[in-house]
Amino acid sequence: MKLHYRPADGFFGDAIPFYWRGVYHVFYLKTTREKGDRLLWAHIASNDLIHWNEMPDAILPGEKDAPDSGGCWTGSVIEKDNVFHMFYTGWNPSAHFPQTICHAVSSDLIHWKKDERNPILVPDERWYGKADWRDPFVFWNAEEKRYFMLICATIKGGPAAKRGCIGLAKSRDLEKWECHPPFYAPNFCGPMECPDLFKLDGYWYLVFSEFTEKMQTHYRVADDLKGPWRVAKSEVFNGQRFYAAKTAGDGIRRFLFGWIPTRENESDEGKWQWGGHLAIPHELKVEVDRSLSVRCPEEVVNMFQFKDLDIGKSVSSNLGKWVFQENGVYGERVDGLAYATISGLKNNFALKGYVSFQPGTRSFGLLIRTSVDFSFGYILEFEPVRNRVIFDRFPRAGDAAPLAECPIYLAPDKSMPFLIFVENSIVEAFIDKRVALSCRAYGGHGEPAGLFIIEGAARYEKIQFAEF
Repeated sequence: MKLHYRPADGFFGDAIPFYWRGVYHVFYLKTTREKGDRLLWAHIASNDLIHWNEMPDAILPGEKDAPDSGGCWTGSVIEKDNVFHMFYTGWNPSAHFPQTICHAVSSDLIHWKKDERNPILVPDERWYGKADWRDPFVFWNAEEKRYFMLICATIKGGPAAKRGCIGLAKSRDLEKWECHPPFYAPNFCGPMECPDLFKLDGYWYLVFSEFTEKMQTHYRVADDLKGPWRVAKSEVFNGQRFYAAKTAGDGIRRFLFGWIPTRENESDEGKWQWGGHLAIPHELKVEVDRSLSVRCPEEVVNMFQFKDLDIGKSVSSNLGKWVFQENGVYGERVDGLAYATISGLKNNFALKGYVSFQPGTRSFGLLIRTSVDFSFGYILEFEPVRNRVIFDRFPRAGDAAPLAECPIYLAPDKSMPFLIFVENSIVEAFIDKRVALSCRAYGGHGEPAGLFIIEGAARYEKIQFAEF
């Protein structure tokens, strides 16, 4: 069983999902990381979000001097009159406009023909800088009766480091396009990559990835396409190690597709790399306050045969006060660290259950591949004071930040569901049916999982596991 897809001959980059007649097609940027490598559009498809069939590569870079000679970057797919239209970024570093919008068509989503007019759209320098002009997302605006194209771009004026915007072009037929002033220009970050837009439960949601040190996928919400685009209670779905996420849906359900980066030399000390594995698709739900929450699709959960954890045999107290009950564990230590280990799990496993904490607790969470003497390990840590969940390893080098973090409101005495998947070096957690956290953990193979509390008390209940 394999949860996280990666091509055998390369690495998975930006996802371009498209749903058509019961099948989720995920086009993606594939890299081999070899010298002279040029990004191309690869293609996988699934009808269950679990098993992915590899399809022929969709679009390859062009020859010398072509607008996409340096590579084919992110874009989108849309259908009109039984013809599929692909809009993608052509990269040619030696051209006057190094990033341009290109076009291709297909009758079957498999075989694509490039438009002889490519590039079909370049930056209009009245409003936009010439360097950033990529990631076209095309949709039908029923109100204006025109197609809109959202583009990762930069405005020409304003604070130098805060010129990222979502550019706009319009068309009546997907053939002839005209540039317009920015669709969204908030002046709070650099390039806003991989824009995506959809309507769910009556509200419009605008998704983009912030190409800064944060490297995170964000979203905004509005009642109308004209805006204003507002920050929801939580503006992210996941942490810094889940990037360039875009969505697709069947008109009833909506899913978010992103990727989890690898690290150099497959080491916790290695630099983060561009590309890696496809993350588990995140199902989106609209909450009462209009914010979006994410959860693991039931299709993925149901593929596992979860078993109740034998508390008496599998969980061992190592430090602090622990009370073992038939369907749960209570831990407490008001003046320091308490931890217990869970033995017997294989390297690849899923763990789920519920956790609650008492008022005043500093932090609590789960241990993953952690040595019994607590000299090395990984933690999924909930911090009520900061209202966040982090994934980290210890000992941490110097003053480095956590490996990944995501904001989440944590209320005492509230039972909170958790679901964690550990597959080889990937750790992916879904928390409280609200947020997710994805990251890498290269060490600790063979070490046990566990539970921990720092200065407080917490209860873990209905713990179940599955191995794969």
